Amino acid sequence: MRRNYFLAFLIWISCNPALSQSEKSQVVRAKTLFQTNCGYDPRIALAVDAVIVHQHGNDPTRLIRSWQGQGFSVGRMFFADSDAGNIYWTGKWDGKEHPGDMERRQDGQVVQCANVRPYMLPTEGWIRYLEEMTVRSLDAGATAILPEEPLAHVFTGYEESFKDLWRQRYDLPWRGQHEDAEARWLTAQLKNELYITLEKRLAVKTRQYALEHDKKLGFILPIHSIYSNIAAQLVAPLGTSVNLEGVDGYIGQIWTGPVNWALAHYDAPDKSFFTSAYALYDYFTQLTVESDKKLWLLVDPVEDNPDHTWAEFTEWYKHCVAAMLLMEDVDSYEIMPWPDRIFLPGYQTGGSTPAPEDYRTMILSVTQALQEVPMGGSSDSGLMSLRGIEGIGIAVSDTFMWQRHDGPWLQGMYGMLLPLIGQGIPVSSCILERSADRRYMSRFKVIVLSYKDFKPLDAAWNEAIAEWIKRGGKLVLLQSEPDELDRCANMWWKKAGIASAQEHLLSLISSPQGQKEDWELGKGQVTRWDISPRDIALSEEIRKKYMTLLGHAMESDDEISGPLYGPGCFALLCGPFLVAHAESRSYAKDGLWIDLFDPSLKVIHKIGLKPGQSGLYKDIAALVHGKEPVVLHTTHRLMEQEFANGRLRFLIRGPAETPAVVRVFFPGKEPPKISTRSADGNGVDVDITSDSDSNTFLLKFPNHTQGVTVEIHH
Repeated sequence: MRRNYFLAFLIWISCNPALSQSEKSQVVRAKTLFQTNCGYDPRIALAVDAVIVHQHGNDPTRLIRSWQGQGFSVGRMFFADSDAGNIYWTGKWDGKEHPGDMERRQDGQVVQCANVRPYMLPTEGWIRYLEEMTVRSLDAGATAILPEEPLAHVFTGYEESFKDLWRQRYDLPWRGQHEDAEARWLTAQLKNELYITLEKRLAVKTRQYALEHDKKLGFILPIHSIYSNIAAQLVAPLGTSVNLEGVDGYIGQIWTGPVNWALAHYDAPDKSFFTSAYALYDYFTQLTVESDKKLWLLVDPVEDNPDHTWAEFTEWYKHCVAAMLLMEDVDSYEIMPWPDRIFLPGYQTGGSTPAPEDYRTMILSVTQALQEVPMGGSSDSGLMSLRGIEGIGIAVSDTFMWQRHDGPWLQGMYGMLLPLIGQGIPVSSCILERSADRRYMSRFKVIVLSYKDFKPLDAAWNEAIAEWIKRGGKLVLLQSEPDELDRCANMWWKKAGIASAQEHLLSLISSPQGQKEDWELGKGQVTRWDISPRDIALSEEIRKKYMTLLGHAMESDDEISGPLYGPGCFALLCGPFLVAHAESRSYAKDGLWIDLFDPSLKVIHKIGLKPGQSGLYKDIAALVHGKEPVVLHTTHRLMEQEFANGRLRFLIRGPAETPAVVRVFFPGKEPPKISTRSADGNGVDVDITSDSDSNTFLLKFPNHTQGVTVEIHH
């Protein structure tokens, strides 16, 4: 019977590669979610659309049901890359030890996470172990499977299982990744392929279970950005996973750690935390935009490093929120992982937990904004320069993680990206694994390409770039001399008798007139510049030339009219929200706004950000219609509101032991009467502060997870 089910499943998935939103699980449809390895606790019961129970190895039934019993949709997350609990490799799973499946360094030492669990190679045994975990998770009631961090270390490959897989894959004697550039590439390529196999197998297992049990289930990949992976010497299927069937989407996992790790591998006098965060968030956006896959962007108010303070976390969190909300093609978010590190006592985070009340209040204010913020948006018209500055892409590929780099490892890629972000120019990574997707490629007017730090996986990528140029695209090619990898005999271009991947591209796009620097190709244009991207960051002269080339490419005529420039800041209007960051220039805007980063939801008459500051605001004028009272913003989730017969009634819900703060518009000469009651009907004490200039009131009261109902009338 199971074989018949599986045959039916294969036919079904081939005919239905993409499901509509209504056919997907509630977890996949969720706009907001968080992950935890704790059971339900009212102090961390943020009113999101779904909860992800993160537990590896152990039976998750109790935790899943504890959240489901409180009305939450629940998914199951477990590690795809490491053996938490040391269950698999020690033989507790199948009675056979698997020491050869653990990732090992050149000296034979096992690579561990947090010194407690080994990183695993995705062998047949490890994949079967995770397949069983998938089924057990679904039996326990999970409605989505999330195998977290499908990644490996590029400096390993010395495990015995990997040596066997190498010989099978390449039909060559095994070589350690340290031996030469080709061995490094082949090691990383194989690890990437093994994780693609793991992802496929778990996706099939999830969809097979859905068919057999007539359930709506989801399969989501929580992954790290390519730039933080470079910093941590990791390899993972990112761009190479975008066409996998059965994957509903990704969680783009970003927190302060990866932003700073990546930044540490870039040497420039004007680098900043925000520009690095923007680059990481944008990379994830490019994985899914113009596709049927969903993306949740993650923002974490803390990190595991106990050496940082709450003041540092507060500042970094603001920048991450701003960078994340500037991604106008995304409107779904993981609002935080591990809320216990913020809302519960007993952790060393920031010095001690729970976090200061003002910080917790600000986080919940942002969380409510993430519940409401719509897809799309428009840049503040006051920021736009006279020339168009949108549509620039910096080409990148997963093979960036496969290649050996001289330090600083991100000098070239960040050198092409961050100077533009610092000017307020919405530059994006251009993921070459998607180069054959015409709809995706049409987003770019100009693509900057250098094969210094990565190589194309096959000739089809170069062919797709050539076709994009002929359709009207403009390529800025930063040339480089052939390197060690270019000269390796087993690379596809060498097998074709071509000196390098760059030379193959030039053979497709060369000038008919023999021009060497600038020429037209079809409806598009090619500009060649003999410079390494690694030189852009540290040389003002080279950076100015780089910006001039981009300015020329963005112009419609053939005159070089000066360097590309931007407003030096970002400001995006999304419904009633305004997210802004001042990087190299200040930003100001008049109006009547609520400062959502202020724990008192302060009303301000003018936004003013100095360079290095981020802000999130709500436009009161966009919310107030005549003299009808309305809830303007709340730190706990606004579940419902209505105004009838002179009374404003609303219900909010959120975690216990963090006070609720609500800003309400209620005009009138006399102070209103306010009553509050919890779900059990008891009254709730409330502090009231009025702001006569804006006809608003600030309410602050103890919250209840089942909700507090507020009524206001004269």
